[in-house]
Amino acid sequence: LGLLWKIPIIPNEIDKTNTPTVSAVGELRGHKQRLSKVAWHPMGKHVATSSFDHSWRLWDVETCKELLLQDGHKNGVYGISFHPDGSLVATTDLDGIGRVWDVRSGKSIYSLQGHALQILSVDFSPNGFHIATGSGDHSVRVYDIRQLKCLSLIPAHSSLVSQVKFSPASGEYMVTGSFDKTIKIWSSRDFSLLKTLQGHEGKVMGIDIGRSEKTI
Repeated sequence: LGLLWKIPIIPNEIDKTNTPTVSAVGELRGHKQRLSKVAWHPMGKHVATSSFDHSWRLWDVETCKELLLQDGHKNGVYGISFHPDGSLVATTDLDGIGRVWDVRSGKSIYSLQGHALQILSVDFSPNGFHIATGSGDHSVRVYDIRQLKCLSLIPAHSSLVSQVKFSPASGEYMVTGSFDKTIKIWSSRDFSLLKTLQGHEGKVMGIDIGRSEKTI
């Protein structure tokens, strides 16, 4: 079960005596096992969910109706990410296979192969040319969707790669987080290591990059 929540516009100066009400406005029902990830379509009118039931689904935000059900994976679907223009969606599974789908037709148009273990994260570059995947095999792979091939294999970490993210505006760098307690910054030009960030006392479960690209 997925829930959609409506958050009222919050002013800069929050009145703590009159806390805005946040309420669930819709339910996304259909998955047969627990959900793993959720991703908003760039246009904001649709949302996608991935699940351990081997499927991913596309939903209409206004009506909460299921628009597309795709069960082409043979194991739980974990990662999901939209192309910047919304025409494609990439999904990854616990067998170490990724797929790129045409959102309009619902058909798989490219398979992301090469990882030895589960793929837990996937992200499109801002220009839409590249897809990065992070895996339990400690590596990151970058695929070129124009040439339909793996562009780079990066032995990124000494443990599971929990998340991979391109810088959201320029796409000039890529960030990875890992269960080895580190975060690493990579050049998107040649995928060389730029910086290793240390300081976490435990596994890095997730990362995100600010719109200014100055904070992680």
